Amino acid sequence: MTPPKTTFLLAMSPPSNPQHFWPFFPIVFVGIWITVGLIISMMGWHWFAIRYPASTRPDGASYNSPSTRFWFFMAGYGNVVRVIFTNEGIYFYVSFLFRAFHPPFLVPWESVTRVEKTTRFFWPCYRIDIADAAGKIHVILPEKIESELLRFRKYQPDRPHANPHR
Repeated sequence: MTPPKTTFLLAMSPPSNPQHFWPFFPIVFVGIWITVGLIISMMGWHWFAIRYPASTRPDGASYNSPSTRFWFFMAGYGNVVRVIFTNEGIYFYVSFLFRAFHPPFLVPWESVTRVEKTTRFFWPCYRIDIADAAGKIHVILPEKIESELLRFRKYQPDRPHANPHR
């Protein structure tokens, strides 16, 4: 007597018990998270953190950036980067879950090449461009930073496009 076909097919299929996978899922997930964080960091953030390290977080209001892009198009951060304006420059840091390989840094005002009021998808905002030997950063910030920009205007270099009132 031959075994039924269903039994034969079950005997031939590989074990597919998902219970064996679940203990490893957190390890795999964290490993991928850290690897991706390292790769993205190396596309821009890392170079600014080396050139402009910041040991302590300055006092002041913190603003969320809906979009921050480094020189390489893939090194983009959406709603992860936060900035604080200081007399010395702009302090950059990321939210807690993204801190691996992203130490904070403080870019001096001399590296700011543009401060421009603009609109993005019908939303008024400010675009701040930074460029120097460490690379380039394009930061979009909410319109509510205007008072901070005016407060720190005296520290910003005079450039043709560095006018917060357009």
